[in-house]
Amino acid sequence: MERLALASAADKAEVVLAEPIAAAGYSLLLCEVTGSSTRPTLRVYIEKPDGSNVDIGDCVKVNDAVTDLLDTEELFTTQYLLEVSSPGLSRPLKRVEHFEAQVGKLINFRTWEPIEGRRNWKVTLVGVEHDLLVVDWDGREVRVPLPAIEIANLVDIPPPKGQKKGGGNRRQKKKGKGKRK
Repeated sequence: MERLALASAADKAEVVLAEPIAAAGYSLLLCEVTGSSTRPTLRVYIEKPDGSNVDIGDCVKVNDAVTDLLDTEELFTTQYLLEVSSPGLSRPLKRVEHFEAQVGKLINFRTWEPIEGRRNWKVTLVGVEHDLLVVDWDGREVRVPLPAIEIANLVDIPPPKGQKKGGGNRRQKKKGKGKRK
């Protein structure tokens, strides 16, 4: 029952916060509540409409824009912690549109109950059909109902060793060629 109450607080926060976050110049990706009902943390993921990176200044701006509003909404019966964050490289996926934007990419998800004998998946997202994810699991297409997914996120694939995230090659240090004095 406690998880359900926390989930409904996250859903209510999304409704309450979407407009003020948009007015501040950002879009709300999603809200989630972590922790327990006695010490909840409301995590608010924001994006810039142009897709550029969210920095700490952006998070502070949104935090300032929503703090007073959240206090009047009384989402929680106890004190809570507010975290405003970018979705990061391992962005969370929750709604159909989140998954649709990641077609062709590697995703992780965990289901509430086993599907095809497993709960934890790391697969390529092939497509989205209404509320079904179509994934490539070892060369087989498997359909997973979106409501069956407990948690999901994009998989951050690090660049090959010796390559910067921007794509350039790093110079390798030569071992044993240092000057001795």
